[in-house]
Amino acid sequence: MVYELYLDAVKTKVTRFERASRLINGKELACAVGMAYGQAGLPEPKPELGMEVEEFQQRSLETLKERALPEGKLLDAIREYSRRDEQMDEDMLAVLKLGYESGRQ
Repeated sequence: MVYELYLDAVKTKVTRFERASRLINGKELACAVGMAYGQAGLPEPKPELGMEVEEFQQRSLETLKERALPEGKLLDAIREYSRRDEQMDEDMLAVLKLGYESGRQ
């Protein structure tokens, strides 16, 4: 249930405002990346526990760019995430999966 709050937050941030609102933590970033992969028809990303979030962000953006996902608020939100002191944890992986499943619908 708690994870769904991250999904709702990301959906709100990329749909309700003229510009995407800033993602505030790695869980929101993971959710947004999952949504983007699902929308692009890519396989679910499988980052490892302990991976630096900055590395995850950069790899995800490279993959999404190669897939030519159309520019939009979701990519803007992923691109503009700037917190750099995080590592992937189990909660982020769970939210990533939830975002991915949401993006595929």
